[in-house]
Amino acid sequence: MAAACIALCAFAACTHVTRGPQSGGSNTLTVAIQKEPIALNPLLLEGVSAYTFSELLYSYLTNYDSNGHSVPDLARDVPTPENGGVSKDGKRLTFHLRRGVRWQDGTPVTAADVLFTFRAIMSPANNVPERIGYDEIASIAAPDPYTVAITLKRPYSAIVALFFGGDSNYPILPSHLLGSKPNINNDAFNASPVGSGPYRLDRWERGDRLAFAANNTYYAGRPHIGHLVLPVIANDSTTIDELQSGEIDAAFMLDASRIDQLRAIPRHRVVVTPVPYFYAFGFNLNDPILNDLTVRRAFALAIDRRGLTQKITHGVYDPDTAMRGLFTWAFDPSAKLPPYDPAQAAALLTKDGWIPGPGGIRMKQGRPLHLELSFAIGEGITTRFATAVAAEEHAIGIDLSLHQYDRTQFLSIQGPMIQGHYQITLYDYQATYDPDVSWLLACDQRGPKGFNDTRFCNARVDALLAQGASSYDRSTRAAAYRQIQHILADQLPYAFLCQISEVDVIPENLRGFAPPLLSPFNSIAAWRLVSS
Repeated sequence: MAAACIALCAFAACTHVTRGPQSGGSNTLTVAIQKEPIALNPLLLEGVSAYTFSELLYSYLTNYDSNGHSVPDLARDVPTPENGGVSKDGKRLTFHLRRGVRWQDGTPVTAADVLFTFRAIMSPANNVPERIGYDEIASIAAPDPYTVAITLKRPYSAIVALFFGGDSNYPILPSHLLGSKPNINNDAFNASPVGSGPYRLDRWERGDRLAFAANNTYYAGRPHIGHLVLPVIANDSTTIDELQSGEIDAAFMLDASRIDQLRAIPRHRVVVTPVPYFYAFGFNLNDPILNDLTVRRAFALAIDRRGLTQKITHGVYDPDTAMRGLFTWAFDPSAKLPPYDPAQAAALLTKDGWIPGPGGIRMKQGRPLHLELSFAIGEGITTRFATAVAAEEHAIGIDLSLHQYDRTQFLSIQGPMIQGHYQITLYDYQATYDPDVSWLLACDQRGPKGFNDTRFCNARVDALLAQGASSYDRSTRAAAYRQIQHILADQLPYAFLCQISEVDVIPENLRGFAPPLLSPFNSIAAWRLVSS
């Protein structure tokens, strides 16, 4: 799921495979993807790949529309206290499934598939990346073939969007094909899936492309675009070349620093959408230097967030709404982040006992103020941010060295973030659209158990997180999350840098494309190509 701190996108060098035009006629769309999936079973995927192939091949119980509202998918209604789908104590949710939905082999989709998929997620035999939200479920039952009831360990409102919903990487899988298997890790299904979504797999040319055909039996109606081709192009320069030449029609999640090039591509338009992603510096609060709030505040005050974001992303990312990338609809703009004030930063350090020494680097009790910033290579914007911030920190007497990691190594269970083997990190976080941020801030989620990698623990924040999660009323929840934002702005376990906007390039004659919340493929069933 998105909450597992998954990268927005990974850029890597690639060997360009020469292709001929791929338009295939007016009813085919060719969309570049940056990374080939390891499988087409979303329970084995994370982040962008999970969302992409879930939206194409499978169905959820509920999903998000482009305005951030939960809407039915396989469920007939989104459970609420008002419609009786949520019990009075907030611990029991009931989903009523649509009748007549079928898997692509003709088998009906029923509650048995939902129960199977939940159990597959929770089974230790399966290599699922994480179980956030699903581990809040105490029991699950199917009173009849088209009803699913879940009982929670505690009232937990985020479950509506997490239980096979818009914030979940995990859609519903077919019990009749996988239910008897000891595990799903290496099953043939992972390369030849059978779904219930708008498209079915046509072919997978390993190392090059995946091709899909419209599902004629899709419950919401056959998609307008009959064929979808997804070539794997990891390099943005190659993607831009092929957009210009017409070898591909569209590409998503492109490098914001190339916005001028993208806007110059003929017969295409650029769609820029603020999304629940954000850049932030994370401080390891177990570190004896960074456990000092004065040092963290000075570090944040030295960063020209507006200037750097404007220069590096050409104004595409927003330095004033970084916490909106985490809190979405509960964002409170009055929770002010530290301004750019290097003079105040220097004064704070001096008062804290850090005195300028040789070469301008500050010293305290004979120890230089040397800090290390760790980040993943491959994302050019990250490297440019890191290099620029190192120069700004040096200007106030902080010697900031840079430690680059391979992205997979950086994010692995044994990597520096989760294990706490770092002082400061810079990372492009992908959050959920629901503003429950327990995964990032709760005391019981401190790494390596969870994704609270700064090891931040605040009793008041924990109480507010519980308050927000226990209510199904949006205004009550927003009030709790607003208070958390003010605590973050004061305590600074993170120095928020900017909110990320997704940059998508689509052909001018594509209609029905909705600005993405978490995946541009969310609206694919409504896409259609019109005559130019």
